[in-house]
Amino acid sequence: MGRFAQIAKHFNPAWFAAVMGTAVIPLVLSFLNFPGRTFLASFFFIAAIALFLIALVPWTARFFLFPADVRRDLRHPVAAHFFPTMPIALVILALDLLKYPDLFLSAETSRALAFWLWLAGSLGIHIFALPILIRVFSHKEITPAHANFGWFIPPVSKMIIPVAGLELTELYPQALELTFGLSLVSFGIGFFLFLFVGAAVYHRYIYHELPMSRLAPTFFIGMVPTAIMAAIFFKMIHLFENQVVLGIDPQIFTPLAKIAILMCWGFSAWWFVVACIMIAYYLRYVELPYALSWWAFTFPSGALCLASAAAWQVSGFVSIYAFLLLATCFLLAVWLIVLIRTIRGIVSGKLFLPVH
Repeated sequence: MGRFAQIAKHFNPAWFAAVMGTAVIPLVLSFLNFPGRTFLASFFFIAAIALFLIALVPWTARFFLFPADVRRDLRHPVAAHFFPTMPIALVILALDLLKYPDLFLSAETSRALAFWLWLAGSLGIHIFALPILIRVFSHKEITPAHANFGWFIPPVSKMIIPVAGLELTELYPQALELTFGLSLVSFGIGFFLFLFVGAAVYHRYIYHELPMSRLAPTFFIGMVPTAIMAAIFFKMIHLFENQVVLGIDPQIFTPLAKIAILMCWGFSAWWFVVACIMIAYYLRYVELPYALSWWAFTFPSGALCLASAAAWQVSGFVSIYAFLLLATCFLLAVWLIVLIRTIRGIVSGKLFLPVH
């Protein structure tokens, strides 16, 4: 078997977490003001696009060359939940285009491209959701011990759709039924799935032993749902202040949304501290060898930064701004560490070996 075929056969669906963790950084940087910000954002944007295109080749080839391996991963109680990372990456890249519309292309072209990336990503998220859920429900060997915060990825994938969709609603009011409608429906599905899945995952962590060290970084994913909710409410404030949607009064909605943003950010910030303590516990008492799951340190940290930016802008609290700066430094540092370890894993070939 050739080298490429070997890579495609064992290609981990979690590889697109690297794209997510890289593409979120330009969004975070957009809330800060410092020399070289645009250059740095451009670097991470280009890096995210490159990572996406590189990962897309073996990811796609695997569906055609090794469908049995794909089906095996879709039946796996852990690996299956990482398939939505690919369409999630599309939505985040769409957000980058919306945030920096004139960085590489004309603003009109960038926004049109963002619309189609968002639509493709949204459809992909919903398409992957059905086989994953059905296979999980019909799986006879799943136990509570399999539960981990990676199970949050399908609910989170739905909740990411309105982050871009609500912005597109403002840009394309003629497509309101598609952009706003799909965004709110997806938000509802993701929110309630988060509640259901969260209960199962929390039960597992309370009543069973901690997961294997390879899954320890997924603890960071626990802060993503509420962080994304803060971003959604922030987008809603801007949308309803600039456009009439379903007769919603911004003067009534905005104060309530600000309270919701602060509450959601508060939980995410608290969970970040809890997650850091748990990682320290693994380092001291268990182990934390490098695995591709380390990319779970990056996007959740970026989501926390975005929630912090939203909470700071609606409140003006200096303490939250200071937290935003610290969280951004953490994000950049952990991204660099994980990237270096990933490159080492690629060179050694360990990241292309079967993981289960």
